[in-house]
Amino acid sequence: MPIDPVYYQLARYFESLPRFDQFSSPAEFREAINRIYAERNRQISQFENVERVEDRVIKGRNGDIRVRIYQQKPNSPVLVYYHGGGFVICSIDTHDALCRRIARLSNATVVSVDYRLSPEHKFPAAVYDCYDAAKWVAKNAEGLEIDPSRIFVGGDSAGGNLAAAVSIMARDNGEDFIKHQILIYPVVNFLTPTPSLLEYGEGLWILDEKIMMWFSEQYFSKKEDMLNPLASVIFANLEDLPPALIITAEYDPLRDEAEIFGHMLRKAGVEASTVRYKGVLHGFINYYPVIKAARDAINQIAAILAFS
Repeated sequence: MPIDPVYYQLARYFESLPRFDQFSSPAEFREAINRIYAERNRQISQFENVERVEDRVIKGRNGDIRVRIYQQKPNSPVLVYYHGGGFVICSIDTHDALCRRIARLSNATVVSVDYRLSPEHKFPAAVYDCYDAAKWVAKNAEGLEIDPSRIFVGGDSAGGNLAAAVSIMARDNGEDFIKHQILIYPVVNFLTPTPSLLEYGEGLWILDEKIMMWFSEQYFSKKEDMLNPLASVIFANLEDLPPALIITAEYDPLRDEAEIFGHMLRKAGVEASTVRYKGVLHGFINYYPVIKAARDAINQIAAILAFS
């Protein structure tokens, strides 16, 4: 279907956003764009009331990790959430409204993880932070008042990649504490171009091939790391992984790799559902106040948390 007309109404906003090539360092770019995204979230978050919101600092193998806990009801399922942003930008503040809405609609607990970012912290630093945060949730289920048998991991874009990597790490360590993966337009393959990358890699807002390449340059110390199955998760052994919901966007360079990943999970015997939302671009879920498909996607995520 055609691109949702709302995008054309938002065109001036998208075109005004800072671009990575306008700054002398990734840190400056991060500061500029995070300020804009965080302010937008503050405006939206006031309409997403959650019973309890708490910031905490937990211990990971490489130091402190900040998390934000959103709890609508105690003794609930929990989603350990990893924000997107190409492993370079965004934070728990830029995804605050989304996490609030998921918690509110699902009556679940959401633990949003402020993992370390590149290029200051190269791969696999973010993966380890995200895994350590998920393990912390599992070990502290009683104190967090969550159901330890219903621990989900999820995230958008880079965060979807990290959720899949955490699931692989847990499986490889002989652990089965993760009940389900929720992967929202995840990056799963840093090496192989797909038709959607060639078709939508330039000319659309939000994500293009240039910034994807730049993100990769910041994330990896060497090109060989792109082959690591905790980076390009599509190359991992996919057997015995938790069930997965994979959400994709029609006009997204990452669409095909995520959908292929779902197919490969199913071939490996994993229960995996892939849902393509029509008329939308990468990142659409964060624009749920004005994009109906985003509200529908969040409702789908909330239903899985509530009823799985």
